[in-house]
Amino acid sequence: MYQKEFSMTRVSPLAALTALTLLSGCAQQQKMADSSELASACQVATSIPSTEMPLSGLTYLGRYIADAPFASSAAEIVSYDSCSDKLYVVNAKAGLVDVLALDEDNQPFLVGHIELSSAGKSAGIEVGAANSVATHNGLVAVAVENANKQANGIIALYRSSDLALITTYPAGALPDMVSFSKDGRYIASANEGEPSGDYQVDPEGSITLVDLANGPMQAKVQQIDFKAFNDLRRDELAGVRISGRNATPAQDLEPEYLTFADNGKLYVSLQENNALAIIDVASAHIEKIAPLGEKSWANAQLDASNKDKKIGNFRAYPQLSGLYMPDSITSYQAEGKTYILSANEGDGREYGIETTQSRCDELGFSWQEEDYRSTDGYSNKLGFCVSHSDEVRGKKLKVDEKHPLAAALKGNKQLARLKFIKPDGKVTASDTLLTYGARSFSIWDEQGELVFDSGDQFGQIASMMEGENFNSSNDSNRSADDRSDDKGIEPEAVEVATVNGRTYAFIGLERQGGIMVYDVSQPRDAMFITYINHRDYSQPVCSQTNKDGECTNDQYNPLAGDLGPESIRYFQRQGEHLLAVGNEVSGTTSVYRLDF
Repeated sequence: MYQKEFSMTRVSPLAALTALTLLSGCAQQQKMADSSELASACQVATSIPSTEMPLSGLTYLGRYIADAPFASSAAEIVSYDSCSDKLYVVNAKAGLVDVLALDEDNQPFLVGHIELSSAGKSAGIEVGAANSVATHNGLVAVAVENANKQANGIIALYRSSDLALITTYPAGALPDMVSFSKDGRYIASANEGEPSGDYQVDPEGSITLVDLANGPMQAKVQQIDFKAFNDLRRDELAGVRISGRNATPAQDLEPEYLTFADNGKLYVSLQENNALAIIDVASAHIEKIAPLGEKSWANAQLDASNKDKKIGNFRAYPQLSGLYMPDSITSYQAEGKTYILSANEGDGREYGIETTQSRCDELGFSWQEEDYRSTDGYSNKLGFCVSHSDEVRGKKLKVDEKHPLAAALKGNKQLARLKFIKPDGKVTASDTLLTYGARSFSIWDEQGELVFDSGDQFGQIASMMEGENFNSSNDSNRSADDRSDDKGIEPEAVEVATVNGRTYAFIGLERQGGIMVYDVSQPRDAMFITYINHRDYSQPVCSQTNKDGECTNDQYNPLAGDLGPESIRYFQRQGEHLLAVGNEVSGTTSVYRLDF
């Protein structure tokens, strides 16, 4: 298997919660368990003795390939449970959580599934997809959306010993991520609350906080919303992006990801809003929504065009900035302080429905397909009809001729193709143009102030390593430069691990593939360590593809490697430090070893 790597040298304090200790191996029946069944003698893996050696690289050990159609989110979010010594992987398309064991060489293989239908029946809802999974000492929490995505979903809690459903907790609309606190006392879900495709229903975003102090069956469940910011506290949203159509702040704020920090706070990324919500866990109170600001491309370089016939055409542009818009976030302690890591993917807001052009016009929406008009002006062919979009190509911006980017915006070789955040009215000569994402990862302090950003290092390193395949899409191996005008390599997943007295960050690149590794022990001076990508561009992504290398038969080609890393989890097993990676497009769960 083709693989590239580039390197540069350089027990929990609240362990006494008896009700959370966890798994019974004796109850085999699939039924709701009472709290007395949860006590167990779970053997959590002991820590590996530390050495003075620094991290030198990653070794690819193996993977499990889900039996699912290509690009169907069959391996999205992964979590490792040391109690059962298994990986739990969200298979969104099948509506399951796949359960993987590991052999003596840490090669993953399928041993079972968690079915979600019983959870829906117990909660009295029709369930849709599972969006996230998290584990803690034998408990498995799954974020499950409602079949009606704008209705409230659930958090389903299972035992890992027999995969029996323990109970369910009500969540908000579209629970998109779930996590345990480090001591296992709390579960939280980020409920995104996306509007419907026709934008007729726009639920509020929220966070569900479950306190397990009295056991799972007597848990306290709180729904934390943003209603207070609609009126009295709206002035506190200065710098927070509110861009929905006629949406209140409570509707517009969309939690994407969250992390429990050691300082007693819960940090929540509000991706489309370019902000972090900071919540005091003990009081379930939102203390602050911190805007993340802009990243200037005046002193850093990006490849902004997919039509310039040049791979890695890096340039700096004055009065051009990217909004960070983080997807995944995580937290760690360094120098006695709390820091937040973010993968700055970026995300536009475009909603729509599949319909005919005539119906699209009737609704007053925007027809986005190619010219399907017949002789009478319309066609019955279905296409994508946009109800709301905040994106615009550079060539369509109305910009003052004195703006320093006016000429670049007219040429496909520079900024005409780049997707911008749609401004209100004409752009003046002094305005800064905004685009999506920062093509980087960042470190923030506990108040949401920027401490470090990797600048243009991701693009420069990936361009050097991938060569003619730089800025490829994740669903075609014949798509070089395809993502340059969008969000580039798209940092998506982020994980952190402290090993041998050093702290390392692992960032997955959704489009390009692969993992960037940094030493973040000194947050203000993070250092690049290595980059590895287990992808073979010489192979088609499916057994049948079209001229553009796109899949035409839904049958993934294993020789293509891993495509679309969506999540990364660090864990220890059999004396080794490991990473599990969920690859959404290829449907593969891969395992790496950390080498020292």
